[in-house]
Amino acid sequence: MGASLVAALIGTVTTPVLATRGLAQLARQDAATRSLRLAAALGGGAAGTAATATSHRAGTWWLLPALLVWGCALVAAACCDAVTQRVPTPLVRQAGSFTCVLLPVGLAVQGDWTGLMISGVAALVSGLTLLLCWRFAGAGFGDVRLATLGGLGLGHATFRDLLLAAAAFCVIILVQAIASLTRGGNRHSRLPFGPALASAFLVAAAL
Repeated sequence: MGASLVAALIGTVTTPVLATRGLAQLARQDAATRSLRLAAALGGGAAGTAATATSHRAGTWWLLPALLVWGCALVAAACCDAVTQRVPTPLVRQAGSFTCVLLPVGLAVQGDWTGLMISGVAALVSGLTLLLCWRFAGAGFGDVRLATLGGLGLGHATFRDLLLAAAAFCVIILVQAIASLTRGGNRHSRLPFGPALASAFLVAAAL
């Protein structure tokens, strides 16, 4: 319980900073509104909780630093995408690099080579899936990078978790589409995939 509270607090404090940094990388500091920082803080708290749940499931707290970096960066990038429809590439790359360093360390302590292998495969499959969406469904290439990062946290996800994550992704995209139509958009209007992707990955990792 204490670890969960600490991780949630770290996520709440860190994620708005990362989101602001991502917006600076996109030269969109004007989008760093109070409501965005609040959303990033709430999402960061959820990311911290998800990181704790996944570490508990894996049976090692050595995994927590990697998952905190992973989850907070996912939420921060998603917040940037929500307001600019662009994913900050440097932020995602840096988070991916840190996660790729910390994740093997956390899993190696337990000798969990299976989890490490699944994480790598999940990152590859997630990236390829969004690559198809980029080619045929209007996703941005930043979404491909974000999905690759997201897959790194799925080393202990079950098939049921993936189904729930897919359902969460579809529901969020549907809500976004309805909101776009009510604001005068049409079926050609672009939707930010980042919030749905980040939510789906956190659901898959934590449940």
